[in-house]
Amino acid sequence: MTLSMKEKKILYAYGCPSHHNTVTRLKWLTALTVDPEAKRRMLGLARKVETEVDESWYEVFYHHLRMEMDEYRRLKRSLRVLKSYTDYEEGLYEEAV
Repeated sequence: MTLSMKEKKILYAYGCPSHHNTVTRLKWLTALTVDPEAKRRMLGLARKVETEVDESWYEVFYHHLRMEMDEYRRLKRSLRVLKSYTDYEEGLYEEAV
């Protein structure tokens, strides 16, 4: 099963190790969502998790997703810190060329 980054972020925020509880949560979130585009995306994700992920290996899938997203957030934070400490000037590059 392939997931977009938005779907991974939703599962990271609202998923849990229980397949049944995750699908139920996603369906409740779909019912509470007001925006039609977001509602369509949430329902699509709920259906995808319900049909394409087998309950027997969902817990392994969930923990792998958590590790992947934790690493993504760590790298994003590191990049933000690196950008804040890097002092470069655009004019310097223009003069060199």
